[in-house]
Amino acid sequence: MLGNFWGKNVRIIDDEGVEWKGFVRSVETPADSEDNQWWLDVVNVNKPGFETGLIVSESEIKKIEVI
Repeated sequence: MLGNFWGKNVRIIDDEGVEWKGFVRSVETPADSEDNQWWLDVVNVNKPGFETGLIVSESEIKKIEVI
């Protein structure tokens, strides 16, 4: 249930072991997505090249926590 992370600063470990930090600007629910999964739109990401943000799916997230 990734909807609980909307409007929060988070730390994400993806399925490749890469750490991401940012603010969850919006959430797409499984009911609204084409592939029936949660999607997070994360801004203020801590990596160069991601100035416009990161869009990450539930299946790509190994771990997520509020920071």
